[in-house]
Amino acid sequence: MSGVAWEDYYRAIEGRSPRQLFLDALELTNGPGVAVDLGCGDGTETLALLTVGWTVVAVDAAPEGIARLRAAVPTATAARLTTLVTPFHEAELPQADFVYAGLSLPFCNPSDFAEAWSRSTGAVGPRGVFAAHLFGPRDTWAGTPDMTFHTRDDVEALFHGFEVERLDEQDEDGQAVSGPKHWHVFHVIARRKEDVTWGS
Repeated sequence: MSGVAWEDYYRAIEGRSPRQLFLDALELTNGPGVAVDLGCGDGTETLALLTVGWTVVAVDAAPEGIARLRAAVPTATAARLTTLVTPFHEAELPQADFVYAGLSLPFCNPSDFAEAWSRSTGAVGPRGVFAAHLFGPRDTWAGTPDMTFHTRDDVEALFHGFEVERLDEQDEDGQAVSGPKHWHVFHVIARRKEDVTWGS
């Protein structure tokens, strides 16, 4: 979303715990392997992955987030981290056992979303786990021209080639860093089917 003051956002959420969707999805993986944190932001989830032995590719279009992450990574785990400062639709991703896109993909421009989705889901290897938040049309931010929103039918159609382990729809008033907000968010965890070739 254009005009986001990322440094202010990172300061506001400093010290947060890993998001619940991330924790739930991590439990469904087969243990440390290769992970992609798409939209790593302040780095909370990337640091959690490194702590338990994962090799991580952390991607964010905001260099401020990557700089914060790199400054926080312990020396002992730094060799298992690769960082990419790039828009999602241009990211060159490895085959991964776990791809996590926490509150990130909705910030893709609609014209870039299809390519970003193809790259992020295409990186999930057979039986790998993909977890993401997607925003719905009743969200306060719906209509923001450089963000992407989906109906529930849209979300279900996006997960061709996956077994959906969880699809929860949040549709309620709450808070954002910027103040009161109505959240319409789909929380999705899915597993790549074994008979679907990586990258298809």
